[in-house]
Amino acid sequence: MFKKLIIPGLIIIIAIIAISAFLYRYQILQYTAEKLIRKYLPSYARIDTIKFDFRKGEARIGGFKIINPPGFSDEYLLEIGKITCHYRLRGKALADGFEIADPVLSNIVLNIERLGDGRLNLAAMETVLEKGAQGAPSPASALPAAGKPRAIQPRANTGSKILASVVKLPEVFTIRSGKVVFVDRFMPSRPNVITFENIEAKLSLKLDENYSRVLIVSSTGEGGVNGDRQQLVSWAINWNPTTPRLTMANNFEVSGVDILPFRPYYDRYSPFVFKTGRFSGTLIFDFDNGNIGSSNEVRLSDLKFSVKPGYENSQFWETNVPDLVKYFSSPHGEIVFDFKIKGDMDKPNFYLGPKSKAALVSMAVDKISAAIQKAQGSGDGAGGPKTDLDKAKEYIDLFKGLMKK
Repeated sequence: MFKKLIIPGLIIIIAIIAISAFLYRYQILQYTAEKLIRKYLPSYARIDTIKFDFRKGEARIGGFKIINPPGFSDEYLLEIGKITCHYRLRGKALADGFEIADPVLSNIVLNIERLGDGRLNLAAMETVLEKGAQGAPSPASALPAAGKPRAIQPRANTGSKILASVVKLPEVFTIRSGKVVFVDRFMPSRPNVITFENIEAKLSLKLDENYSRVLIVSSTGEGGVNGDRQQLVSWAINWNPTTPRLTMANNFEVSGVDILPFRPYYDRYSPFVFKTGRFSGTLIFDFDNGNIGSSNEVRLSDLKFSVKPGYENSQFWETNVPDLVKYFSSPHGEIVFDFKIKGDMDKPNFYLGPKSKAALVSMAVDKISAAIQKAQGSGDGAGGPKTDLDKAKEYIDLFKGLMKK
């Protein structure tokens, strides 16, 4: 009698358990997967919410954050409002880990800051990554009992290797509605703040096999300067953070950008003081272990400017600003100015580009010709004020100087 009662009872209990497991299988998987991710999340990262759609093989992460290195003003280096991606299991069991594909990062804010001593938070992040990897937990076998997945066998004693064994990350990310905030405290007077907003971009991030070190960062995309969609900047950037000093290739295409917010960066090189103006053109800044190689062409419009006092040959230019505009102007009415920067990034040297040099040489030749013609008509003269021939000699000296550069 006992067997006749107990066996049907066990069958009913097992059936109830099986039905419950089937009905709540996604909740179990959600709990297990979230527990797994949070367990091995690096100490420098935060996540608010994690949601899985196991039917579609999609994941959604809300409020992903990376903590700023110590000593910098913002709490977070990076904040991402939402991450969506596809995933697939790397093995038969959930504990074998995930492989992520097609990640989209929305509402992202990247805070880039340079301190007064020259330290950059992006570069300082390398130390944070290494410490986070060393301090990550090394699990023994514990995973939630609800789904009873098998224990993860760590491949090494460091948490970073275990993280890499749990999640395989892609190298390319899509960025939507992004924002980059540059805070430069290296300026002698006050911090200079420039933002790029409404960013649509692709970001490539190459890590070492243990996810403990950034090897290459590259990006292509476009955005508006200081929230203005009419001030468009597109870029192609490649950064190698493994070198002792800055190694980075930067190519920017600029359209209709207000020149004044960038004054701290061009003022020391420019022979002019700009009061108003917008610029378009191509800016190339390449750094090789701290050595800069920069070739730039700027097209200026809506421009009001004066010659900077004390600049080389300013005594010549001050009386010829209209001529400078004439010789530097393009057929479209823009002022075209190109320049190069070379040398160590801490003490760079400025050089005129071929178009700027040609414009000044052309102006100098015209002035020399005009001065010589006047001198021939009036005679040489000796002593006293400068004659036209004396002025012609000054133009010739300027011409020679330009030809040497």
